[in-house]
Amino acid sequence: MIARLSLVLCAALLSACQQESAALPDPVDVTAEAAGYYCQMALLEHDGPKGQIHLDGMPAPLFFSQVKDAVAYLHMPEQSHAVVATYVQEMSTGTWEEPGPWVEVSEAVYVIGSDMMGGMDAPEFVPFAMRAAAEAFAARHGGEIRAFDAITAQDVLGAPDAGAQAAQGEDDIAARLNALTSYKGQ
Repeated sequence: MIARLSLVLCAALLSACQQESAALPDPVDVTAEAAGYYCQMALLEHDGPKGQIHLDGMPAPLFFSQVKDAVAYLHMPEQSHAVVATYVQEMSTGTWEEPGPWVEVSEAVYVIGSDMMGGMDAPEFVPFAMRAAAEAFAARHGGEIRAFDAITAQDVLGAPDAGAQAAQGEDDIAARLNALTSYKGQ
């Protein structure tokens, strides 16, 4: 009796999981009218992979000019609607000018900290469906490979390295002082 009940329960759970995964919306192709959620600029004007997030009760997805922006949105605690699905353009088969197909955000591995800048000329999280392609990309462009669930809020929402900012600020101040000294001497 217990074995039969367990079997029925497992079948019910499996059926619920199948129904839930079947209910996910398909990714939407980027059109000329698609604009980035944060920048409100046309997505097609930006190179690099993009992201889209489907929200419960909303008729169209939110588009993001960069994958990192979509991941940042997912890490923000205050959202008005539940996230139903998130897709990113994977780069295993794409180019920076023509990114690859949409994949579910958790199915990709990401190269973070590479020298490639995303659509808004900011550091990008570059998604790959194939780990070997991510490894080859990281060998050429630097960065580290991470699974989606290993990307933290600090990775996307944290401030840049304070030491690097301080050094850059000191260099900038020194350059300005030298420029003023040279100008005054003329």
